[in-house]
Amino acid sequence: MRKALSYELREERKRKLVSLGVTVGLYALGLGAGILLGVLNPQEKAYSNTTVVLNLTGPTTPELGLGSVTPSDKGEKAQEIEPPAPAKTAQAEAARLDEPKIKAIEKPKEATSPAPAVPSSSSATSASASTEIVAPAQNVGAPATSPPPEAAPPEPWVPGERGPGSRLTSNNSSVLVPGQGSVPFARGNPTVIRKAERGNSSETTLGGAQGTVGHNIYVPIYSNMPLPREVPAGIFQNIPDLIQPPSTVIHSARARKQAFLAYYEYADGVYRMKNEVPLDQREPLWQILEDAKFSIDQADYKQGRSLMPVVIGFSVTRDNQLRGVEILQSSGDPEIDRSVVYGFKRAAFWNKTGETVPGRFTYRF
Repeated sequence: MRKALSYELREERKRKLVSLGVTVGLYALGLGAGILLGVLNPQEKAYSNTTVVLNLTGPTTPELGLGSVTPSDKGEKAQEIEPPAPAKTAQAEAARLDEPKIKAIEKPKEATSPAPAVPSSSSATSASASTEIVAPAQNVGAPATSPPPEAAPPEPWVPGERGPGSRLTSNNSSVLVPGQGSVPFARGNPTVIRKAERGNSSETTLGGAQGTVGHNIYVPIYSNMPLPREVPAGIFQNIPDLIQPPSTVIHSARARKQAFLAYYEYADGVYRMKNEVPLDQREPLWQILEDAKFSIDQADYKQGRSLMPVVIGFSVTRDNQLRGVEILQSSGDPEIDRSVVYGFKRAAFWNKTGETVPGRFTYRF
C-alpha cells in the first residue's frame, strides 16, 4: 500500500497544479485574443518601400481644336514625330551598294499642256540656212533654266462695300456662307445682339430664334485695336496698381510700368512705341492705359479718319463651334480688319437649334 501523503505535501502539489493551470489558461487566453484582434482589425499593407514598375506608352499629342491663344478655324495639328534614322554600318553599306539599280518609271506627259516641238537639225537646215537652233548644255543636278510659273497675285484689298460679287445681300434675311452660297436665316425673326463700347458699336445677327442661339463670351473689340504710337509722360507716371476689390494687389504699378516699357521708350517728353505690340498683348496694355486715364478717343486709328464698318460672315455649328469666318466688308485698313477679326474670334457662341446657323457681325467706329 502507498504511504499516505502528509497534509503539507498534498497542499504543495495542489498549489503547483493550480499554478500550472492558471499559466496555461492565461497563455491560451492571450493567443485567442491576438487571433481575434487580427481578424477584426486587419492591417493595411505598406508599399512605401516597394518598387513598382509601370509600362507606359510613348508620348501622345492629341489634336487641338478651338480655344487656343491664337484662334483658328481649322485648329492646330499635332506634331509628327519622325523615327530616328537607322545607324550606318559597314555591312549595311556594302549590302546597299550590291543592290540592283531600279530604273525610275517615267511620268506620263499631260495632254493638256504639251511641250513645244523642237525641230530636227535636218528640217531646221532646210527651212532656213541662216537660222541655227542650239540647245544649251545642262549640268547634272543644276536647276532648270526656265523659271517656275509665277503664282497669281492676291486679290487687292478693296475698301468699303464691294461691287458685283459682293457677299452682302440686299436685305437682312440671308448671308453668304462659304461653300453653301446665300443661306437664309431661320424662319421667323433672327436673333440680333447689339453692344456699345468706348464710342464704337457692334451688331451680331444669328440665324435662330431668340433663346436658341447667343453669346457665351464676348470680348470687347476695342481692346484688340492698335495702340497709340505716342503716349504722354504724365500717363506713364499715373499707371496705378492693378487691384482686385477690395484691396488685393494683383500687379504692382512698377511691374505694369515695366510691361509698358517693353514696347515704349522715352524721348523728347513722350513715350514712343519702339516695338509692334502683338495681338495677344494688346488687351493688358490697353487696360494699363485706361487705368492711367488715357482716353480711348485719342487712339491713332480714330484720329482724322473715316472708317467703314467691318462686316464679318460666319456660321455656328450644332456643337457650338465657330466656322467660316470671312470678311464681307472692309474698313479700308487691313490692320484694323485684322484686329476686329481677332477680337471677334475670341467670342464663344451657343447653339440649341440642332443645325448649323449662319451669322453676320458688324462693327462700327
